[in-house]
Amino acid sequence: MQDKVTRIKVDWKHPTEILFGVNRISEIAQVCWRLGICAPLLVTDKGVARRDFVRKIIAFNADASIETAIFSEISGEPDADTVSKGALLFRKNRYDGIIAIGGGSAIDAGKAIGLTSAVGPMNLFKYAANEKVLPQPGRPIPPIIALPTTAGTGSEVGANTVITDPSGTRKISLHHPKILPRVVIADPGLTRGLIPYLTASTGMDALSHNLEALCSPVFHPMLDGIALQGIRFIKEWLPIAAAHEKNLGARVYTMAASIMGAMAFEKGLGAMHAIAHAAGGAFKIHHGRVIGAVMPYVLVENRRAVQEKMEHLARTLDLPHHNFQAVLDWLMELRYTLGLPSSLGALGIKAKDIPFLADHALQDINMTTNPVAMDKSRLERLLRRAVSGRL
Repeated sequence: MQDKVTRIKVDWKHPTEILFGVNRISEIAQVCWRLGICAPLLVTDKGVARRDFVRKIIAFNADASIETAIFSEISGEPDADTVSKGALLFRKNRYDGIIAIGGGSAIDAGKAIGLTSAVGPMNLFKYAANEKVLPQPGRPIPPIIALPTTAGTGSEVGANTVITDPSGTRKISLHHPKILPRVVIADPGLTRGLIPYLTASTGMDALSHNLEALCSPVFHPMLDGIALQGIRFIKEWLPIAAAHEKNLGARVYTMAASIMGAMAFEKGLGAMHAIAHAAGGAFKIHHGRVIGAVMPYVLVENRRAVQEKMEHLARTLDLPHHNFQAVLDWLMELRYTLGLPSSLGALGIKAKDIPFLADHALQDINMTTNPVAMDKSRLERLLRRAVSGRL
């Protein structure tokens, strides 16, 4: 199995160019030159900046006469101040491209720095994803190369970026087609050694992308097929990846599932992500842990609208029974196996926080494609169950 997966080397193009396979970071200099980048700014966090593969990437570029600078001040979820600081560095030193390396936070930061370098920090939030008309940037948005080091967010194949607003309490999704990375180097070897906590949390995010996309009422049967296979990969490989951090086969298939989820959620997401954005922005809780905590409660609330889809999913996953309850039971068992919290209360969120969370979640763009229409009363009822842990 290990020999087989190390030989996987494929190029995909949906929605952008993806170079998928082990050891494909060796192609970084070729990609830079192809995009006209000779002085890139590498955006990452301090932990990833110390990894051997970052030194290799810089060396590969240096051998091709490409001088690479590092901005590694990303800490947790990217915020407006950090993004502005990175954009100022980019403009001041006249860099000509961005290499974003890391999990969703680092890649989102890289995309936001690229956008801010073109539009300025004062105009950044004019590009909120719920805006119907986006202003024209005053300068070209630089080309972006993305290298994911986790298998979860799928930010590397999206034209959105999520950052915390200047108040520090809200996570806002920004959008511009030019922040879609021009090339993604998806090298599963970069995720080897990822600690179980992050493997599990990011894996639940990948699962939710596929699951919420499947549940979305938008008609797109091709993406439904991608979502179904993505969920199957998660079922088969995420527990192995979490338990055996060096298992390369598990890393290959969980990374594929992450990319598939990001492709599928072109259909839209739902209340899981709306709640996670509200909770993550206000309480600084890891996105994937909130997703894992609320997933069963949202699914139960959406039951009447997704019953038939869950029956089909149960058959696809070869569950013991082909019904909604079988899918729910599998999700609960997976969450337990991964050691993830079973309620928002276990994450420190209290009943008094529910009105605040409901207000902010209802403003999130992902709520528009939830299978069941949500109002404040209904969402607060869901959140009370999620806080108490009672399904």
